[in-house]
Amino acid sequence: MKRLTLLAATLAVALFAPRPAHAFCGFYVGKAGAELYNHASKVVLVRDGNRTVLTMSNDFEGNMKDFALVVPVPTVLEKDQIHVGDKKYIDRIDSYSAPRLVEYSDPNPCQVYNYRSMAPMAAGAGMARMEKDDLAADRDERAKALGVKIEAEYSVGEYDIAILSAKQSDGLETYLKEQGYQIPAKAAAALEPYIKQNMKFFVAKVNLDEQKNTGVTYLRPIQIAYESEKFMLPIR
Repeated sequence: MKRLTLLAATLAVALFAPRPAHAFCGFYVGKAGAELYNHASKVVLVRDGNRTVLTMSNDFEGNMKDFALVVPVPTVLEKDQIHVGDKKYIDRIDSYSAPRLVEYSDPNPCQVYNYRSMAPMAAGAGMARMEKDDLAADRDERAKALGVKIEAEYSVGEYDIAILSAKQSDGLETYLKEQGYQIPAKAAAALEPYIKQNMKFFVAKVNLDEQKNTGVTYLRPIQIAYESEKFMLPIR
């Protein structure tokens, strides 16, 4: 039987007061002048052999057109490795894994008990059509000059996805800024170790038209799956 590790049934960062959105598995980026406030980030990480499934749920205040997410990943993801999840499963795991106050009583230590073995509990594992937008020549040339390569682009659910690679963190930071995004201070310093490891960067933006078609007013969780010997939650 394969060994399945469910990490912390939600590595949840609960922020009780609104504050500017920073990082959980990567970082949030917003259009210049936009104000994004993240109340809670919830992450579910499942590992089975070399396969990792990472589900990220974001709760924020702000205009969805200003929202984007940057997450380091160890490989270039194919479209079928990216999915939109259901928030109810995140909430279920969050509730199941919440801290509980337990009281134990000390019974008679001399009493003999007949213990029965219990069967192990089963753990259930839990972005329309691919559209590759035409890339403007000036964007490609500028990205190349900065040492940034657009490895792939997908539309999955209400998200427009880009997979980027970079030769230097300053170049990636400059590229994101020139695309109109205001990224966190000292982002380059946080990106540099991942670039040295030859990791890629998963960038997700909201497609407003597709988001309206979902009928929901919140951002649904993003789920990515990949095969890699690296077992990590990128939170630098």
